[in-house]
Amino acid sequence: MNRQQQIDKFLLAAHHLALSRLGAEPTRIEPVRAQLARWRVQSGLTRSDPYWDEWQRLLVADLAEIERVVCADDEHGAVLRSVSPMSTLITQGERAVLLREARSA
Repeated sequence: MNRQQQIDKFLLAAHHLALSRLGAEPTRIEPVRAQLARWRVQSGLTRSDPYWDEWQRLLVADLAEIERVVCADDEHGAVLRSVSPMSTLITQGERAVLLREARSA
C-alpha cells in the first residue's frame, strides 16, 4: 500500500469514528460547524471553497446523507475527507492509533 492509500485509509477510518460519535451525540455537530466557519474566516478565498460550501450543506443534512457522501469510495469522497472539519470529533490519541493502523495495513 502506497503512502496516499494509507492516508486515504486513515481518513476514511477517522470519518467513520467521527460519524459514529455524531450519531451518539448529535449536538457535537456544533463544534464541527464552528471549525468550518473559523477556517473560512482565517483562510479567505481558497481552492477548498467549493468543498467547504459542500461541507456547509452537508452539516445541516441528516447523518446518513453525510456518511453517504463523505465515506463514498470515490475521488469526490476522498477530497471531501481531506478538507473535512470533522477532526474536532476525535482525539489526538485516536488519530495516532488510526494512523498506525493505516500504515500497518
